[in-house]
Amino acid sequence: MIKKLLFLFLAAGCFSSTLNAQNLILNGNLEAGTGDVFTNWTKTNGGANLTADLVNVHGGSRSLKAISTGANEYSVQLQSDDITTVIGHNYEVSMWIKGTTGGNTVRFSTSGGTAVYGSAFTVTTGWQTCILSFTATATTTKINLDLGKGTDTFYVDDVALYDVSTAPTSDFILNGNLEAGTGDTFTNWSKYNGAANLTAETVEVHGGARALKAISTGANEYNVQLVSDAMNLVVGRNYTASMWIKASVAGSTVRFSTTATSANYGPNTTIGTSWQQISYTFAAKSTSTRLNLDLGKSTTTFYIDDITFIGANITLANEKFENQTNKVVFYPNPVQNDLNISSNAAIKSLIITDSTGRTVKTIKNAENIESVDVSALRHGLYILSTDTKQKIKFIKN
Repeated sequence: MIKKLLFLFLAAGCFSSTLNAQNLILNGNLEAGTGDVFTNWTKTNGGANLTADLVNVHGGSRSLKAISTGANEYSVQLQSDDITTVIGHNYEVSMWIKGTTGGNTVRFSTSGGTAVYGSAFTVTTGWQTCILSFTATATTTKINLDLGKGTDTFYVDDVALYDVSTAPTSDFILNGNLEAGTGDTFTNWSKYNGAANLTAETVEVHGGARALKAISTGANEYNVQLVSDAMNLVVGRNYTASMWIKASVAGSTVRFSTTATSANYGPNTTIGTSWQQISYTFAAKSTSTRLNLDLGKSTTTFYIDDITFIGANITLANEKFENQTNKVVFYPNPVQNDLNISSNAAIKSLIITDSTGRTVKTIKNAENIESVDVSALRHGLYILSTDTKQKIKFIKN
């Protein structure tokens, strides 16, 4: 009895925490509707090419099947009902999508205020997430799924819109305060270039007892470069890198960049002789991404401390699956160490994949899995699938 009460207390607590991030799209999972109708959605173009599918689903029992025409993006278009938005707030819209052949593109766009048109997103034959970040310019906004550009059959499911301005955030950088490490080493950081010019500093610090001292060489930005461990990001989501920095002589510049399949390069920022915080916001292009501090362009000495890498921690609802024979709850979500499982049916095997579909953890032939240690996973979004045909999305903090 005590065990059951404890479980209910924990489960109730984690369910209430999900209220911080609400999916603003009505019927985003596309379950509501009959025949080929999707409640709260309108087929604005190419209606005959937009039908319900009961086989190729990402979650639930129903998805959208869209046959692209090879014309304009908007030639096959599903549009949401009006959504109340706050002018100036940042939003993130996402959908799960796959194609039958792969290699074709889709995009998001918005209606209401100044229209936003997302970049072309290349669809593969496996489920993946397409994301658009935008700033609202009107009090109501409609989300458009623009599916007409390619020549493929797409399957779309689990569309979501979140107000990122009010959502909780996480710092993805490990050892951002540079305190961990011995001598001139910094745990969770690597000296990619100019290692001899990157040393620990114990006097000129912004916080704590240690900072980074970087002697610039007057060559390329990357010639003196400290690089973080890889972080597991969500492609298309906006992240903000920041650090506190000062120079021995004013007027020199530094920049942020990333090491990834497709890199990002921030602007050169001029640094003064007093502590200042500089930031760079960008949309992630790759799931596995490292943050680079590019310090080699000038001819001065920099002091760096208290580095952060902030992204929205959009809390996914704890997913509860029920049928006649099985009830299962996963908690907490987001999770740092152990993801707990309560199920009427014994779960003996499970697989965890990241947002690209890569398997990162497998448990097989267990007696009954009641918790999973995910502490070794990088920060980011993951999918857990069980041998009892359950599937959840969770965030690792």
